[in-house]
Amino acid sequence: MSWIPRDIPHGAQMRTSWRFSSFCVVSLALLGAGCEPAPSSAPTGSEAALAQRTDRAVGDVKLLCEIPQDGSYFELKQTATGYEGVVATQVYDPWDCRCIYLKREVVGQYSFCHFAASDPRIVSCWRREPNGTAGKMGMFSTKVTRQSLVIGGTGQEEATHQLMDIGVVNQDPGQTPRRDFSYELSDCTAG
Repeated sequence: MSWIPRDIPHGAQMRTSWRFSSFCVVSLALLGAGCEPAPSSAPTGSEAALAQRTDRAVGDVKLLCEIPQDGSYFELKQTATGYEGVVATQVYDPWDCRCIYLKREVVGQYSFCHFAASDPRIVSCWRREPNGTAGKMGMFSTKVTRQSLVIGGTGQEEATHQLMDIGVVNQDPGQTPRRDFSYELSDCTAG
């Protein structure tokens, strides 16, 4: 206890030492409370894919389109009562130590789906209303090929991109009427 002045009585030295130790322990505990240490490096693609698949609901996946860079995805799966469309996107949460997490949202529940024979990634789904009509909720996917000229090229160079465009319609009260998503065709698989 050489750092404590000698002219303080022995009992006061013990109280000061105890208070200082308590202060250090509490301060360190508060600085690290609830937060996991930051990862030393970003997860690789396979680690991110494994992490995102652990929170998915159980079901028979019929269509899965992913964005490998951030792990977000669209998923159409068959359930006991029909089909369900799910979108997972990255969300920033300033109150959570992880700050960015994958938010999973059900965007539609459908009574039936039709899959194209030529490519099962091309899908059309609808919800059947109680009166028997195709209702206010639907989902469709479209295979799109886009061609463009390369900027700065000779004028003869073309770039071709194949995309999967997915449209989700939900006209129920309080819902977003239409949402559109676009994925690289190579990032979409049919189950």
